[in-house]
Amino acid sequence: MKLIFNALLLWSLSLAAVAAGDVVEDGGVGLSREELEYIVKSWSPEMQQAAADDAGDRIELLNMALANKKLAAMAPTSPPAEGDSEAYWRLQFSIRNAQSKYVVQQYLASLDIPDMSELAAERYETQKDKYALVPETRMASHILLLCTPGSCDREARRAEAEQILAELEAGADFGELAGKYSEDKASKDKGGRFDRWVKLGEAQVDPHFVAGMYEIENVGDHGGIVDTRFGLHIIQLDGIKEAHYKPFEEVRDQIIATLRKEYVDLAAKEFDAGFRFTDDTYIDTEAVEEILAPYKTAQ
Repeated sequence: MKLIFNALLLWSLSLAAVAAGDVVEDGGVGLSREELEYIVKSWSPEMQQAAADDAGDRIELLNMALANKKLAAMAPTSPPAEGDSEAYWRLQFSIRNAQSKYVVQQYLASLDIPDMSELAAERYETQKDKYALVPETRMASHILLLCTPGSCDREARRAEAEQILAELEAGADFGELAGKYSEDKASKDKGGRFDRWVKLGEAQVDPHFVAGMYEIENVGDHGGIVDTRFGLHIIQLDGIKEAHYKPFEEVRDQIIATLRKEYVDLAAKEFDAGFRFTDDTYIDTEAVEEILAPYKTAQ
C-alpha cells in the first residue's frame, strides 16, 4: 500500500511539475531541473543513494528541499518596523556578500588569460634563485651523549665527550665509536648515521646541530663537541650535495601558475576599483559622524 501511495504521489508531483515547468512544484513554489541537480549534488552520498533506491526516502528528501525554498521565500525584504533588526541585517549582508563574491568569481572566470610561456622564461632568468635554486644539503653521522636540561651534569658528560673526541683524533673509527658510545637508539647501530639530507635553516632539526654540520669543511672530517637540547654531539660530515638550479622545464609550470595568479589578482583589483567612489559620491557627513561617535577614541 505504501508503494502504491508513493507511486501516486510521485505521479501527481510530476504532473504539477510539467504544468509549472519545474521537476517539483507545490503551492506555486518549484524546483527547476538545474536547481534540483545542484541540490542533489550537495547531498551526502548516503542521501543520494537513499533517494535513488527508495521511493519513500526520495519523497522525504524532495519534501525537505522544497520546504527549504518555501521557508526562504518568507524572509522579509525590509527591516521589521518594531523589535530587533539585527537578525534581518545579518541575513541581508550575508546575502549581499555572497552575491558580491559570485559576481567577482564570474568575472574572473570569464578572463582571457594570455599565454605566459615567454614571460615565464624571462622570469626564470631574472628570478632564478626564487624559482629554481636547490640549496646545498649535507648528510652526517653523530655520537650523542644524552643530557636534556635538568636531567644530568652536562660538564661531566662533556668530559666523556672529550675522551671520545680524543679517541677519534687518535685514529679510531667513527662508526665503531658510535656503536659503542652513542645513546641515539635510532642511529647508533648504523654507525651513527643521521639518515637525511639537511639544509641550512632546516626547521625540523636542532639549529645547533645543523650549524655544527656546516662548520665542517670536508667530507669524512668531524667537528668538535656540539651542544643541543638533547645533549652533546660529535658530528662527522658524510656527504655534500652542492647547490644547483633546476632546469627551466622542471619549474616552467610553477612559474606559469604564479604568473597567471598575478594576472588574475591584478584583474580583480582593477575590477574592484570600478566600484569605488566616483566624483558624484554623496556622503551625509553629519549622519556618519553621529553613527561613528560612540566608537571614537576617548580624548
